[in-house]
Amino acid sequence: MNPALRSPKIPVLGPYEAQCFSKYFKGIDSLIAKRFLFGFLPNEEHITSILCELLDERGSQLHPLPYSLLDLNNDLKKNGGLLQADVSISTTDYDKYQERHLTQSDLGIVIEYQDNIEPNNSFSNGVLLQAKKLFPVKHTKYDLNSAYESFDVEQHERLKKLNELYVEKECGNECIKYLMYNPSLEGIPKYEQQKILHQQMKLEANSIFDFTVGLQRYRELLEGEQSSILQLGCLFASIETIHDLATKAARSSRTKQTLYQFTLGSLVESINVYESSLSSFFVFDLMMKGVGCSCQEFIELVRYGKKTNMANELRVLPPKYSIRLSITAGTEG
Repeated sequence: MNPALRSPKIPVLGPYEAQCFSKYFKGIDSLIAKRFLFGFLPNEEHITSILCELLDERGSQLHPLPYSLLDLNNDLKKNGGLLQADVSISTTDYDKYQERHLTQSDLGIVIEYQDNIEPNNSFSNGVLLQAKKLFPVKHTKYDLNSAYESFDVEQHERLKKLNELYVEKECGNECIKYLMYNPSLEGIPKYEQQKILHQQMKLEANSIFDFTVGLQRYRELLEGEQSSILQLGCLFASIETIHDLATKAARSSRTKQTLYQFTLGSLVESINVYESSLSSFFVFDLMMKGVGCSCQEFIELVRYGKKTNMANELRVLPPKYSIRLSITAGTEG
């Protein structure tokens, strides 16, 4: 068994709860992916705004979300489990002039777990997300050659350095990640869909299934179509993965740059698509593995928009949007 999952950060997150949370985030992911279809060319800021709206209990009522936060909490209560979830959104004011000269992450997430049964299990972690959208190759057509054309070298270097500084402080493993916006799987040619699915099934065949993670993945494969385990939509990637992809892209390009924009094809070849999805990131990375940074000053940067010394030094602004995911186990005594 994977040592990282032997002691989950939220110990009472079982297979049923994981299924409920996954269903909630999959519904959000699906609606974001559809923004790329039907001839739309959404920009990154607009997609991020829609994502935050979908995560907000009130804002989500403006969209045909198949499984709402209210549905999630009702199902958690029906099972007689200990968990309850709450999501809130806040925005950070910033100066447009400053944004042009400084690096600002699009989105910040703080997960707060309050264990009223065993308080020592409680924790708070923060993570910054830099969003990049996929651009079409021809008008509104997407394929594996479509690139993330808004990749910014200077911005990337600043975020990479900020991530390294907090990791070196030993208060987190991944403090900053990339969030890649893509169309749904059916938005690319059929043959390329099959290539991605073929690669994913090979990974699944070689994987060792852990308790909650494995049961959720097994259930999806057993109860649905094989393609249901894949949602290109929102894909999360580490700073290191993006750096490697941009380095390889630069080597194969005709430019003299050391980093360059990369393609969807290179991304899906470098990651496990299932484990990089929106639902997997929230449920298994944030809630089970505890991905993120526990440093109080970093959490204040993410949650409240408070500038830190390291952020000032690297000219990094607080995120425009801050998402707070609050999960509680049991009721207060």
